[in-house]
Amino acid sequence: MKKVIVAAVLFGLLASALVFSACGGDSVPTGAIATVGDATVTQEQFDQIWKQAEAQYASQEGAPPFPKEGTAQYDQLKASIVNYLVQNELIKQQAADMNVTVTPKQLDERLKQITEQVGGQKKLDALLVKQGVTTEELRTQLESQMLQEAVRAKVGENAKVTDEQIKAYFNDPANKAQFVVPDSVEARHVLVDTKAKAEKVQKLLAADNSDANWKKVAKLYSSDPGSKDKGGSLGTFPKGRMVPEFDKVAFSIKPGTVSVPVKSQFGWHVIEVQKKTPGSTKTFEESKSMIEQSLKFQLQAKAWETWLADAEKTAGIVYASGFDPKTLTASPSPSGSAAPASPAPSPTS
Repeated sequence: MKKVIVAAVLFGLLASALVFSACGGDSVPTGAIATVGDATVTQEQFDQIWKQAEAQYASQEGAPPFPKEGTAQYDQLKASIVNYLVQNELIKQQAADMNVTVTPKQLDERLKQITEQVGGQKKLDALLVKQGVTTEELRTQLESQMLQEAVRAKVGENAKVTDEQIKAYFNDPANKAQFVVPDSVEARHVLVDTKAKAEKVQKLLAADNSDANWKKVAKLYSSDPGSKDKGGSLGTFPKGRMVPEFDKVAFSIKPGTVSVPVKSQFGWHVIEVQKKTPGSTKTFEESKSMIEQSLKFQLQAKAWETWLADAEKTAGIVYASGFDPKTLTASPSPSGSAAPASPAPSPTS
């Protein structure tokens, strides 16, 4: 959760940023990396986000090393940050024209939610220090994120889905699989590394398969970190989710039966199915709300894509040398030179 909170503010936006095309003929002021209409995106803004990216790479255990200059990964990160900053400025300008705002109260409430999610102010402060983000920078990035959400909601507010469209989607043979609910089971297991241990566990549980004994045996013997402290519980899962050897046994034994040892690539399992739920096919009425939401989301995404493309054309975006995202992310041509950028950018939602 901690990584998600800050990453959602920065890298979640980077991943969804536009790839804008540059307009030629104009110069970019000294100290700026781009102009968006009459406004500038500064080198200082870029450097701030870049430092945060370096800190966030360093703060994540097992993360790959920070991209080296001259690599494709380095250029992609650079392009993402430029796109992020340009998109923020573009949306800021458009939001003003649309009378869309984020109030201080709304921003305070979002920050309060994040503080609660990470476990309090002290934990949030420590997390921000670790990831190279000040509280003020967090507020600025949150405000940009919230402003985008508000503008996007405004753009998509007129998206309507008809009953005919919903019915057509439900009756389309290509969509039938979406309404099939597979067989599922609720199960628990103990995982050990040898057959001998599994046989011992099986005897202990076959003699007493109460919840209390499962908790005791799982905690003592199981090597599965995700379930050993939960009485071996794996929750409910559909057919085909687990490895074949496990899946075959879990869907063949009767509820309440403790299985014989089962070998898989992870070791030896002793399994008990607590509940079985047969598969089914959802009716139109059961599916209607889901279909409507899905189709509405598609319409809103298309409206947002169109709106962004129009806003880009209106703004007139110019990049400083070395900061054009399309050049930074262009694939090399067979001759080794940069491939030409496509004439029309493809904004993503």
